[in-house]
Amino acid sequence: LWVFLETPCLATEDPCFAMRLFQLARLALLPAPLAAQATYPSEFRLDWCVGEQCFDHSISCAQFQMRLKAYYQEKRRPPLREAFFLATLPPVYQREMLLGCPGMVVLAHLLLAESRLYTHEVNEALELVARAEEMMDIPEVAGVHAEGVKKAWPWNDAMERIDETLLWRHDAGRKSLSTDIVLPHCREDLSWLGNSSLVQFLPARTRVFIYEKCGGDERLLHQLQAVLPANVQLVFTRLDDPADPATGQAARRDECTAYLSHVVMHWEDLAEVTLFLHGDPSDHTPFGLLNLVFRGLTLGTFSQLDFVHLGAPRLVATYNPCQDDIYQRAFGRPSQHRLFTYCCSQFLVSKRRIRARPLGDYVRMLQLVDGTVADQCERIGPSYEKYAGQRLSHCFFLEFMWHVVFGQDDELPSRADDVTLPVSLRLKDNEERPPSIWKSYVTPFIGGHATFEGQGHENWRKHFNMNVDLGRPIQKNFGDGLTF
Repeated sequence: LWVFLETPCLATEDPCFAMRLFQLARLALLPAPLAAQATYPSEFRLDWCVGEQCFDHSISCAQFQMRLKAYYQEKRRPPLREAFFLATLPPVYQREMLLGCPGMVVLAHLLLAESRLYTHEVNEALELVARAEEMMDIPEVAGVHAEGVKKAWPWNDAMERIDETLLWRHDAGRKSLSTDIVLPHCREDLSWLGNSSLVQFLPARTRVFIYEKCGGDERLLHQLQAVLPANVQLVFTRLDDPADPATGQAARRDECTAYLSHVVMHWEDLAEVTLFLHGDPSDHTPFGLLNLVFRGLTLGTFSQLDFVHLGAPRLVATYNPCQDDIYQRAFGRPSQHRLFTYCCSQFLVSKRRIRARPLGDYVRMLQLVDGTVADQCERIGPSYEKYAGQRLSHCFFLEFMWHVVFGQDDELPSRADDVTLPVSLRLKDNEERPPSIWKSYVTPFIGGHATFEGQGHENWRKHFNMNVDLGRPIQKNFGDGLTF
């Protein structure tokens, strides 16, 4: 028996917020006298509107269950996105989802409780646990459904993980970690540092090092001191980009000279943790991710964290002789693998990880980018430069290997798959969002009715080579002035 259930659209007192919840349920009948229950809906589709803007989302109870099991028992990526979605629904819809698939809603709260123990005070996690336990006790769930959650879902694993993390926090005597923030600066507005709507707070022992690349002066410090807490120390250093010795023309060295100069100059007084960031970090790193990092540093729960890349998009791994040459010069050995990493050179590194490499290595790398060594890479294809050599290729290719500089393997895993990271930092990246495979134009191909051979090569080629104005740029290259 297949049942299609629809809840009526409801409206809260807030601006128009309506949602339709669809459940597809298969009811399984068992012979008496055994206790019987229906199987739970597998997929939920939700549509809602806030004002005139409407959204839709679907979530699979079965897939969520499988991902939770893989996380707790195999250390696979945690389904944090789905958990946040479920736990932040309006309570009336949480209840509706709970009645449809209790384990999904309950375990979402327990997963978030573990995550919050790394970034919030303990009471935040205890609140999530209390909600999960209360949901298990309501009459519609208590009894056979609650027992089913404990038997079929990783309830015990989740509760044990929370207890272990609570004990770890209590026994370790956590304290705020000393933090250095290294900022190469070229006319960016740095007021975000003191804007509490963007950065919630900074660790108690924070120093901000500003490496001025474009002729600015120390008046910037007075502007920042007016918006930053008194405990934040500001250090200003001029670091002009020298001309390339081969061409005599100016060469942009971006963050490379600032990052490496900081390590070399402050080798003896490094903070416990250093954040290497751009002057406008949100171009490539969400402030939400930065705030999670600042929270963990403030609580001291990230004390075992040695490296985390803070970029949002991933870089496409490439091969070219110039990149391999720079790798050889930087590390004194040839590259054995392609370089997989995140975009845009922003990351957290512990003092012990920085010092795991000799100071002489950083001096040698600094010479690759500070004008000591001429840019020897030939430009092939578009380089998005006003003239060849405007942007130092050595610095550009270091973007692909900063993680190796700081002790990671050539192939950096995604944060979601990196088991060395606290669970709170293992959010799934922005990946592909293809259309629904059974409800879109791709369906005939996936189902096999339509074929690429039947589409015809000549027909494909004709359309492929059409010069069609799609109305806006398809690709945006940072710094080329394109807008969407």
